[in-house]
Amino acid sequence: MMTRPLLVLDHHIRDNCRELLAAGGRVSGRALRRALRERYGSAGKNDRVFQVWREETARKSEAIRPQLPTDIAELRRRLIVAEEAAKENLARAERAELREQAHQDRWAMEVDRLRQEVRAQPRYAAEIRALQERVLRLTVELHAERQVISEKQVVGREGTYDESSR
Repeated sequence: MMTRPLLVLDHHIRDNCRELLAAGGRVSGRALRRALRERYGSAGKNDRVFQVWREETARKSEAIRPQLPTDIAELRRRLIVAEEAAKENLARAERAELREQAHQDRWAMEVDRLRQEVRAQPRYAAEIRALQERVLRLTVELHAERQVISEKQVVGREGTYDESSR
């Protein structure tokens, strides 16, 4: 004789679904059916289980969603407050931008003034030209000395060649 599986009532399905949802995370319809089968030995009819599952997941997501005020006057008041805050933020940003531009202009003028002072000094161009010529002359001398050193190293290696090691 074959035994019939237990009848799973809607409130059993609903209670199990709520328990799974309360445990955290997402709950699928298959997970709910698996839990019902483990607890009652039967998962119930697909249509009924999935219908209850849809209702409970929708109810939970609505509970999570913030409730919006339905009063138009409250919405208008919030809009006015938000617009005033936006105006204040915009004005503050514009003032900050103007301060930054004034700061940049001041220091650009200061740098330019200092450059003009340096250029106005007597013999500025002549000193720069003399320094550039000196750097060029020293670079040529350095290159010549490096050539001499490398030639001495080559000659030194040839002189250390031992003929008895053949």
